[in-house]
Amino acid sequence: MRNIILLIQKYRNFLFFLFLESTALFFLFSATNNYHHYHYLSSSNSLSAGLLKYQSSLFSYFSLREVNNDLMIENAYLKEQILNKNLVVGKKFIKSNDTIYRKNFLFKEVNIVNSQFKFYKNNLIINSGSQNGVVPKMGLIGTKGVIGIVTNVTNNYATVRPIINPDFGLKILHQKTNAWGDLLWVPEKNNFNSVYVNNIPIYTKVDENDFFVTSGAEGIYPKGVKIGRVISISENIEDQTLDIELKLEENFSALKIGFLVKNNFQEELNEHLKFK
Repeated sequence: MRNIILLIQKYRNFLFFLFLESTALFFLFSATNNYHHYHYLSSSNSLSAGLLKYQSSLFSYFSLREVNNDLMIENAYLKEQILNKNLVVGKKFIKSNDTIYRKNFLFKEVNIVNSQFKFYKNNLIINSGSQNGVVPKMGLIGTKGVIGIVTNVTNNYATVRPIINPDFGLKILHQKTNAWGDLLWVPEKNNFNSVYVNNIPIYTKVDENDFFVTSGAEGIYPKGVKIGRVISISENIEDQTLDIELKLEENFSALKIGFLVKNNFQEELNEHLKFK
């Protein structure tokens, strides 16, 4: 006790100063002093808002994976609604806006865990395999356009041959005229961002920035999925065709997610394609 008294005596001037300072601050920012009280509350609220904003940003960052997964599932659902709207099947005939119909195509969201875009024959790897119902010759599309076709499947992974592979081939359509063409990637001429279209008749009216889309002919993709936009056109007088170069919709140097395409009527369609 004696030590406490000696300590107070030693620092009595400083303690008296703290008492007076606290009293002054109390009256300065009390509710009776409207001006200072208002600015005190404003500053306090600003500080609290800043801390809450930082906390929100921090928690949002750590929940990005969950949010991204939710968005992928929602995108898959929306693609089912959009890309099935003109591909409905019924007992006889059915209107395109009917709510009861069998869907031709289903979509499953996947992650692209390995992506090549600088090689002669590029390939991708996705994180879904036979345990998830993946089989060879399934199509893979992205958020903007076509990516490729499944070629090999194991239990938990699958290999995809992308558009930017010379072994990839597909019948596609000029969106404006419905003219048929063949998609071709030439390693010596194309990069990860471009592709050629051959066998379009020379009389077809094709302009720069026109889109080419999937035809749906082989049932791998729905009709109308974008491939790319026209960036150059030249006439092949000898073959009476147009040589067209497209800028691809998908950026193959930055692929992260995709959507596998399952055609519920693929086996039935294959039976008919055998007689081509």
